[in-house]
Amino acid sequence: MDEYAVVVKSVSKTFSSGFLRRKYTQALKGVDLQVRRGEMFGVLGPNGAGKTTLLNILSTQLVPDSGEVHILGRKLRGSLAGDQLDLKSRMNMCSGNPNFPWSMTVREILTFYAMLYGVCGLQCEETTRECMGMLDLEEYANRRYDVLSTGTKQKLALAKALLNNPEVLFLDEPTIGLDPDIAARTRKLIRDIHEQKKITILVTTHYMREAEELCERIAFIKGGVVRATGTSADLKTMTNAKDLEEVFLELAH
Repeated sequence: MDEYAVVVKSVSKTFSSGFLRRKYTQALKGVDLQVRRGEMFGVLGPNGAGKTTLLNILSTQLVPDSGEVHILGRKLRGSLAGDQLDLKSRMNMCSGNPNFPWSMTVREILTFYAMLYGVCGLQCEETTRECMGMLDLEEYANRRYDVLSTGTKQKLALAKALLNNPEVLFLDEPTIGLDPDIAARTRKLIRDIHEQKKITILVTTHYMREAEELCERIAFIKGGVVRATGTSADLKTMTNAKDLEEVFLELAH
């Protein structure tokens, strides 16, 4: 177990909606997953496959209906009170659709979140400056969020996710909606962060090129079930495909 940063055992999650006629949607159906410490791991799958639900469970934003989740050797419980709060402080998450207060500047946003993460005083100032430098945000430090470009907003979201120096980082569609050149630069930033920080990164994406460039291993999920796991080469061999796009089409349909 020590070699794994994330272990998922038979995790299921069902959502309900409606009032008079309840409708139930099973988002995850007994998912099993293992992510090694320091690994860049990808989760692929079509819309509605359960990728974001899985990440929300791993990042403690949702509680599974059944199954077990272990992060950094610790089992997640239904409540993160008491001794598990320190576990949450060792993780962070970045969404591909960041949303911060429109009137706050880049520096103010990072300072605010650093304080939420318990980073205060001179350490807060140093951490904020370090994260801005790592993602080339210094020139935008005093610009309001509403005037930033889409790519700069995404860099800000990544900087926010690094403020607490996480050991495990969850990236949910980190380049969604970005122009190809900005997406390529964002992928390079993610690679650089992974190499410099030596942290475990779990990324969900729809982009096959992104998965191939970034991920050491990949799990393909459809209908709430993991259909296949392996390296890019493993998945191509398994499906007799020449690239990941063909792998996606084969496993999705």
